[in-house]
Amino acid sequence: MKKIFSLLFILFQITIYVQAQELKDDFNVIIRTEEGDLNNDGLVDKVFIKMDTIDNTQPLKLEIYFLQKNGKYKLNVATKKLMEAQYPNGKYGGNQIPDVMIEDGNLILYSEIGKNHFSHLFKFKNGYFELQKISNVVWDGQNLTTETDFNLLSGQRTEITKALGSEKIVKKTSKKITVKPLPKIDNFRSFNSKLN
Repeated sequence: MKKIFSLLFILFQITIYVQAQELKDDFNVIIRTEEGDLNNDGLVDKVFIKMDTIDNTQPLKLEIYFLQKNGKYKLNVATKKLMEAQYPNGKYGGNQIPDVMIEDGNLILYSEIGKNHFSHLFKFKNGYFELQKISNVVWDGQNLTTETDFNLLSGQRTEITKALGSEKIVKKTSKKITVKPLPKIDNFRSFNSKLN
């Protein structure tokens, strides 16, 4: 009976160890960091973009930590969906690792996706980081740039095309698009974001 109990105990310990290994990830390299107050409590929060260098695709993860009144940081968001891996199909995907900023309590991600330069603005509201604005600038490879601003709160989407080095507007379009509910940061993929 004692041997059976010992055997069951060892099997139980092995099961716990295997499950712990499966939960562990290898996002061991911090690529970007930013600090600032994201939840309007007067405390300095932290944002990290981390890379898993063990995985051949080199995926990226965004982590947001809120500083608590006791001086300890608590994880609020951890998402691997927001940014595409650097080597999604075994070769370099061409996308730059996004920059992250905290400005006026907003979290802003600046991304270069192909020829597009994106800015995604998230605000912490009702316990979630909600996407509130997307901006995009793209150069046509010749002499025109197109700037698109999409305010998800108002639904206003404006697209302005200008000649390089000029403030003269070549073309301007504007339309209303209703987005409800607003996308949350932990289930949003910026690389799939469409502005139309």
